[in-house]
Amino acid sequence: MMRSRPLFFTLFILFCPLYAFAQGGQQGADNSLLPEINPQDIEIRSEFKARFPGLRRQPILGFNPNPRVFQIDPNRMPFMETRDEAVADISVTQLGRPVPPERTVLKNPDRINAYIRAGFGSFITPELNGYGFYKLNEKSLVSADLNLRASDGHLDNQESSFRYFDANVSYITKVQDDLKLTVDVGALSDYNDLFNLADNIQQNFIGETSNKSYTGGSGQISLQKTENTLTGWQATLGGNFFSTTLDAGNSGLSGDLNERVGHASFSYYWPGNRLYETFDITGSVEAGNYSVPALNEQSWVDAKASIEYERLLNFSTRISGRGGIEYISDPLSNKLYFVPEIQVKHNFNNALSVSGTAFARPEMQSQQSHHQYNRFLNVQNQLRHAYHLGATGEVNFQLFDGNRVFGGVNYRHVKDYAYYQRQLIAPSNTAGFYGINYSDANIFELYAGASQQLVPEKFWFDGKIYVRSPNLSNGNTIPYEEKLGVEGAISYKVIKELTINGWAEYIGSREAPATNSDLNAYVLLNAGAEYQINDTFGVYAKLLNLLGQEYEIWDGYQERPFQVFGGLTIKF
Repeated sequence: MMRSRPLFFTLFILFCPLYAFAQGGQQGADNSLLPEINPQDIEIRSEFKARFPGLRRQPILGFNPNPRVFQIDPNRMPFMETRDEAVADISVTQLGRPVPPERTVLKNPDRINAYIRAGFGSFITPELNGYGFYKLNEKSLVSADLNLRASDGHLDNQESSFRYFDANVSYITKVQDDLKLTVDVGALSDYNDLFNLADNIQQNFIGETSNKSYTGGSGQISLQKTENTLTGWQATLGGNFFSTTLDAGNSGLSGDLNERVGHASFSYYWPGNRLYETFDITGSVEAGNYSVPALNEQSWVDAKASIEYERLLNFSTRISGRGGIEYISDPLSNKLYFVPEIQVKHNFNNALSVSGTAFARPEMQSQQSHHQYNRFLNVQNQLRHAYHLGATGEVNFQLFDGNRVFGGVNYRHVKDYAYYQRQLIAPSNTAGFYGINYSDANIFELYAGASQQLVPEKFWFDGKIYVRSPNLSNGNTIPYEEKLGVEGAISYKVIKELTINGWAEYIGSREAPATNSDLNAYVLLNAGAEYQINDTFGVYAKLLNLLGQEYEIWDGYQERPFQVFGGLTIKF
């Protein structure tokens, strides 16, 4: 009995842990929170049921282990509310002004009310250019300009002083919203020392250098009515007087010339029935009289009337045609002309365009226009009108804005073309002053050029070259007219305040029949700079005839050599 107790005790010790472990495993499975899922419920019965054998507490109120199916209750009532109820809970506060978007407004630049450029150059040469603008009220304004250049002279062997002065004043007012009145008045006063004829003829023939002075004035009234951009009319009435005095000592060439010219014109324009079609009717009359030494008072009349038609075709071709009649009467002849003219311009694209003109028209030049073109003209010339028959053609190529290349050709046949020739003084046949001659002429010209603005508002230049064939009907070249010419200009703005520029001109040789020779070709190189100190004041300098060329525009008088100028600019 005592031997069996140790065996029993040993078995008890071995089986107690196993029983405890089995009881713990069963209790752990029952206390687990993981769901118990039978795969057969899903695969065979298509049901999903999950048991939680470890969940020993009361289920949560409303908990339904079955899966929910969201459906719309067919008996539900929709949510209804008024606009006031919808915003009842929104608080009302003071709203600030929204920030406006940034915008760029185009406006006219500030107008310069006055501009003055005054300077002084070598050979005691003052110069003055001025412009002024003043607005009287909302409807009226006044503008004025003046130009002055004078010199004490540059030649050592004779007097060579000069003065050029002109001034103009304009008054513009709106009589009505569509009616504008313009009044223009102007004056001029010029003086030039000319040839020293004592060296050419006899020592006692003239005791001093000859000289010539001009005085003149002009006035015009213009009335313009503009109903719209295509309909309106304009009427002008004006006139001018011109007087010149030639002092040539006791040579017998001295004298006075006085001329008075009046003009009136009327133009009416209106649109046609078709798109981009306009008409223009113009009528004008210009008449003048002049008195020269040893001749009775002479008069001339130029009256004309015409109608112009213009139309744009396919937004690429513009055609303009003019036709009319013109009556001209001068001291030597009078005639009635038919005056046709046609202009055509075609744009192949935005870059390339061609244009051409054919015309036939008479022309009457005044004594003033002749004397201001050639200051060495004598005062004993009669006027005669010319008749021009010609055609022009031009090609323009503009690759981009600020860039232009062009070339063209023109031809004119002129009946009674006015040209200048130096007259010989008897008895020694010494060359004296110039006179006006008339002859038929043929003028042919080829030209090409370019205008470039490589850097906008920074660097730009333009240039032109031309070749001419100016011939009289007898085959001779027209005196004092060149066959070859080149001109150009360049500007560079180094900084905002500083601009430097240069300009040049080349004129080929010209025939001078009075001396049986040619006037030499010449090149004029010029340079300048301008510095703006502030918005009001600036300074400038310029150098003229940098090469010091000795040249003559008109045979017998040497023009000015190298000159230095400097001055001040004022604008406000």
